[in-house]
Amino acid sequence: MATRDSLLDGRGVAGFGPLVATLCGCTVVLTAVFLGGVALAAGRAGEFVARLPLYVLASAVAFIAVLLVADHARTHGTAILARAAGVALVGFATVSLGTEGVVDALRHTDTVVYSHLFVYLLSAAVVVSGVGYWAARNYRDVRDLTATDSL
Repeated sequence: MATRDSLLDGRGVAGFGPLVATLCGCTVVLTAVFLGGVALAAGRAGEFVARLPLYVLASAVAFIAVLLVADHARTHGTAILARAAGVALVGFATVSLGTEGVVDALRHTDTVVYSHLFVYLLSAAVVVSGVGYWAARNYRDVRDLTATDSL
C-alpha cells in the first residue's frame, strides 16, 4: 500500500483542526440520520408525511446546485445527470432522516438518551466517519479493490 503524507508533515498539530471539525460534523449528521432511521422503523415519525414536501424541495435544490456546478466545471453528458441524481438522493436521505432523528430525539428524550440508544448510534457514526475518512484518503486503493473480483 502506498504511503500518504502525514498530517503532521510541515503543518504541526494545527493541521488537525479542519480534519477534526469535519469528522465531528459528519459524526453528528450520521448520528441524526441513524436516529431518524430508528424513529421511522419504530413508527415514531408520525409527521414525516407532513414534512415530506420540504425534504423533496431540499433534494431538488441539491440536484440543481450540482447541475450548475458541474456545468461550470465543463463536465458534460450523462455523467452530470448521474452525479446530480446521486447527490439529490443522498441529500434527500440525509435531510429527511436527519431531521426526523433530531425531532425524535427532542420529543422522545427518555427513549433515545436514557436508554443509551444514542450512545450506540453515536458509536456507529464514529466508525462510519472513520471508514469514510480512510476511504477518501485511500481512494485509489478502494477503487482498485472494487474493480477486482476480490470482494
